[in-house]
Amino acid sequence: MISKKIFVLVLILFFSPAGFSETKKLASDVPLRKLFVELGKRVNPAVVNIFTTQVVRSPYGRGYRGGPPGMPVDPFDQFMQEFMGQGPGGGGRGGEQRAASLGSGFIIDESGLILTNFHVIQNASEIQVQLTEKSKKTIKAKVVGKDERTDIALIKINYDGKLSSIPLGDSDSLEVGEWVAAFGNPFGHGHSMTKGIVSAKERDVDIENAPSFPFIQTDASINPGNSGGPLVNDVGEVIGVNSAIDARAQGIGFAIPINVVKKLLPELKSKGKITRGFLGVGIINLDEKMVKEFNLKSDKGALVTGITPGSPAHTAGIQPYDVIVEYNGKEIEDAKQLMNLVGETKIGQSVGAKVIRDGTAKKVTIKITERGDGSVAQMAPQRSAPQGKAVANIGISIMDLNPTLARQLELSPEIKKGVVIVGVKQASVAEQAGLQIGDVILDINKKPVTTTTDAIKRFDKVSNSLRILRGQTTMLVFMGAE
Repeated sequence: MISKKIFVLVLILFFSPAGFSETKKLASDVPLRKLFVELGKRVNPAVVNIFTTQVVRSPYGRGYRGGPPGMPVDPFDQFMQEFMGQGPGGGGRGGEQRAASLGSGFIIDESGLILTNFHVIQNASEIQVQLTEKSKKTIKAKVVGKDERTDIALIKINYDGKLSSIPLGDSDSLEVGEWVAAFGNPFGHGHSMTKGIVSAKERDVDIENAPSFPFIQTDASINPGNSGGPLVNDVGEVIGVNSAIDARAQGIGFAIPINVVKKLLPELKSKGKITRGFLGVGIINLDEKMVKEFNLKSDKGALVTGITPGSPAHTAGIQPYDVIVEYNGKEIEDAKQLMNLVGETKIGQSVGAKVIRDGTAKKVTIKITERGDGSVAQMAPQRSAPQGKAVANIGISIMDLNPTLARQLELSPEIKKGVVIVGVKQASVAEQAGLQIGDVILDINKKPVTTTTDAIKRFDKVSNSLRILRGQTTMLVFMGAE
């Protein structure tokens, strides 16, 4: 079994009671021994500390500190309470707490526009900016625009004095091995600078809800609190926004390429959000097992696992198990490429696509609409799992979908019939394949199932492919039999 990579968004969390200006870049004739000295002088004045707060409610009442009653107090909470005068029980009525976070940002315009990460300001009820670490004054900031998908946010402060800003460079021209420096406020220590090189470009990372673009990888130290700070090249231009680290190792940090950010800035300023095209399909990459199972010629394309009712894909006649191999005249290599192409399509535009269905190529026309906000559904906790019918050679128990289960799973009203997994046997082929309690079985071996009787008949004694619904995500699972 492949171990899942673990990444951390570099944000410190704790509990507590128009256009962009042209800015001069660093001279190219600076001696090497003075390079990072001059970079620090040039960049640090434009780097800011960002403090955010939000009000949350404690389930244990007013003034309670630490975890659930009877559990030890968190040492960090105790430190914050004793030495900083802050803590999860501080202030508030009826068990209210002030949750605070700490991150970084950098000024990109002398009018007070500041670039940072979305996760730094996410759910914030108040945002305060500190211009220098020695300043006791903070300035209230407002959100101009934000985009969760790319983890970018644009905020603004009103300041009477003159502000320093940093020019935005060109991340596409960046090469592996170039010197870079990361700036930010690690662990709340104040403005800090670390140096390193570009370790890799176009690096895909395994972060939940990760942006759909490749990151810049660097060995310049990035620590919690550096989120939203700039990664700059040797002439003082921003080439990335510090975003994440690999928690398993030292010297593996990731930054959002600045060219990705520059494309978003005009729309963030004018609309406050990024409008993206919506197709309405669940898609996954093809692997060797799928190519063999569905008699495909190659693993290029995006396999459709589900269709959103009423979506552009549904209207165009796209079906589960279709393989989308062409979109708007471009050959599709994988699911991520298709997702990016759809997102870049203008709202209301009609585009042509080609799918492979049961070995035959078919052309469809799709009219793209705007992507809406979706929530991830999860199985509600239960004191005791409902009893279902056992499928012995698979290692699962199943039962027919009923209104109670549908509410617990927060299923779409269109899904009225189905088969729900209510038990998974330890060490079974089902567990090894990744099946979970609460999964809704839609198809078995490419044939729809609506009752447990259907499902039991559809299971093969040797191997099986299942199309399942988990939350609002459809996926394919392949497994054998015991």
